[in-house]
Amino acid sequence: MVNISPEISKLIEDTILAFSTVSVDGVPNNIAVANVKVVSENQILISDNFFNKTRTNLVTNQSVAIAVWNKENSVEGCGFQLKGVAEVLISGKYIDMVDNFEFNQGLAHKAAILVTINEIWDLGTPSLICKS
Repeated sequence: MVNISPEISKLIEDTILAFSTVSVDGVPNNIAVANVKVVSENQILISDNFFNKTRTNLVTNQSVAIAVWNKENSVEGCGFQLKGVAEVLISGKYIDMVDNFEFNQGLAHKAAILVTINEIWDLGTPSLICKS
């Protein structure tokens, strides 16, 4: 099972992420997201505040990739790619969590995106850290 380390969790929650999806026609889409929280050892919760193509892509293809990096560190462990499967949620405990994110106050969040991570890659080496 994949385990998001404390180092990677801190990067995920403290920086802007690159969040990638692919349309049903194979067209890639990449956006920057900041309203993110690690909610378990292998799950990340993302707030859908402004998704457009991203949300459309998630309806037909739930495979996603996330990249996060620390530009202050130029050695091994400075960046990570996380791959997983996303669920779009509009009710339940995860939408309640998104509703209460401090950084969401005043934003019109439309859904919670729960990403279950199944691979983590170290972009500095590059090498696979863990896979489920």
